[in-house]
Amino acid sequence: MIERRIQEGDYALTGMPAERELADDIGVSRVTLRKALEDLEGKGLLVRAPNRRLVLSSKARDKVGGMQIAFVSPSISPTSFSPDLQLWLAAMENVARQRGDRIRVINYHHWDDPALTESIRAFDGVFLVTSSEPIPAWTAELLTDANSVVALSEDLTHFDMPSIVLFPPRLIISMMQRLQRLGHRRIDCINIQGHNTITQARMDEWGDWLRSEEVGGRLVDEPCGVDENIFEAGVKVARKWIQKIDDQTTAVLCVTLPAAMGVIRAASEAGLSIGDRLSVCTVDCEGIGKFINPPLASFERPDPVEYMNACADWFAGGGTIDNWQGPLLLEPKNLKIFDGGSIGPPTQTK
Repeated sequence: MIERRIQEGDYALTGMPAERELADDIGVSRVTLRKALEDLEGKGLLVRAPNRRLVLSSKARDKVGGMQIAFVSPSISPTSFSPDLQLWLAAMENVARQRGDRIRVINYHHWDDPALTESIRAFDGVFLVTSSEPIPAWTAELLTDANSVVALSEDLTHFDMPSIVLFPPRLIISMMQRLQRLGHRRIDCINIQGHNTITQARMDEWGDWLRSEEVGGRLVDEPCGVDENIFEAGVKVARKWIQKIDDQTTAVLCVTLPAAMGVIRAASEAGLSIGDRLSVCTVDCEGIGKFINPPLASFERPDPVEYMNACADWFAGGGTIDNWQGPLLLEPKNLKIFDGGSIGPPTQTK
């Protein structure tokens, strides 16, 4: 069992546990455990450190094969879930299988969590999903100096960090133009996520476009609390918004999926026909928008495999900024729009 764990890279982050802890974990006596450890020493997989503790040998690290890559993401509430995280992880695991690398999932609770620091030091590469909390100065310095770290979804190139952004905020303009061509003249925007560079940029792009086109609209920006279920927050904010809109507001851009699902639920409760009386769209439907009734208008998610392979190649080459080729920001030039049934020409109520 211990040998298999070593081969799977289970101790890459934590190192070998103390004998008492390992014996309790496996459910054997310390005498039996010592015999197993002596056997693994004989195979050259474990060696004694100067303090007499057993550590992984270079042979053990080589035997694992491929790179050890960490998928580091914020811990989410047990009452919430994130389809976006699952999509990123599935894509990473697909890339790792093809390359013979191994993926470990690491969660951190806050920016100063030792799990984040230890992951950057212990693994051959790190794909980092950022928290909605502001990045403190100490963590910003850590990320700026770190090698082999890639940000997912958020642009952290100002930290000299390669970043994969599948939904560039600048492309929101094409969604707004689609609504304008359908006849909408007042388009609100709802955000319930914590602020980071991406959510803020989406709201900014919406506001800049409205001003340039002289189109009306109101921003509802109410980030939910860290202990609040994001989908329940979406419904709560949407209910308050719907109570205040007039007949001129015929469309809404939701910054993220939970806000869009909240609007669809609240509109249904209020008897507003989605795609007729009220058009609802978002940026990223996180793979489930097509299964909502009506299907949610959004941009189609591009395949990140090409970007992830480029990052994995960079990890394999040492992961220093000097070895990075091309722009630090990896993003598609264009995105296709899936109309679904949630947007359409506005129908005014009397």
